Amino acid sequence: MLIKRRNGELILIEQVVHARMAAEIAGHWGNEQFAAPRPQDKACLAAAMHDDGWREPDSIPLFNEKEARPLHFLEIGMDDHVKLYGRGVDEVFATDPYAGLLVSMHWTGLYRSRWGMQAGRVEFGDDVRQDEAVLAEEQRWIDVKRELVRDQRRSDLELSLWHNYDLLQTWDLLSLYACVCDTVPDDGPVRQVFETLKSIDHVPGVRTIPSVPVSIGGERVEITLTAVEPGVVTVDPYPFDVDELTVGVIAKAIPDRRYDSAEDARQAVASAREEKVGCRFVRS
Repeated sequence: MLIKRRNGELILIEQVVHARMAAEIAGHWGNEQFAAPRPQDKACLAAAMHDDGWREPDSIPLFNEKEARPLHFLEIGMDDHVKLYGRGVDEVFATDPYAGLLVSMHWTGLYRSRWGMQAGRVEFGDDVRQDEAVLAEEQRWIDVKRELVRDQRRSDLELSLWHNYDLLQTWDLLSLYACVCDTVPDDGPVRQVFETLKSIDHVPGVRTIPSVPVSIGGERVEITLTAVEPGVVTVDPYPFDVDELTVGVIAKAIPDRRYDSAEDARQAVASAREEKVGCRFVRS
């Protein structure tokens, strides 16, 4: 569950809903400066399914005993994280091996600083457990790549995979930004998007996404996100095939209070008010 605190409420967004937004962003990626993903259908499928392992936990939802509220997605313990992501990756592999590889790379990248895209890594604890999960997935890649490479050069496959992996990280971060960041104009600090995701409290300000590839094997750029009106965000450089892209998801709003138990929180979520959350991306 993605959670942000706002005006006396907790705004909750399910991970699979956020992933569908990421897929919508992926479907419009590419213009005269940015190459569209290839194969686009499989890259978009990976974006749509990259958080499918969260479907069941978010339907409960999980509970943060210390904070006495629903659990924010970066507060989960390592054992639970491995189990839910592993289950989700298995489902994607069963649907499409290429998309499965991308989602497996995404999962393991969370334990490896997004495979070099970000400075520092997400802290889930238990480095040994992380290492075991990464090793097991890397072994699985070997057999899947052996099948995929039958119809193309191995180097072309690898370049395509890692390019699309980097794009998947970008789509994920753009969707996370639209879901939980405070998109109102402000002179607040300039920070990278993934630096702001641990907390459920957000302050306005310019956000950036580093190391975004413009083409396979090409240069990388930093994308800057600046709110110019409430809910209107300039993207520079601009990567989409339309002049403006409006994205949104349905979120649930519950009172920001300490809940007596997991069941108390579940009842609040079950009766929560729904609202649309998102933004409009425009050229700078």
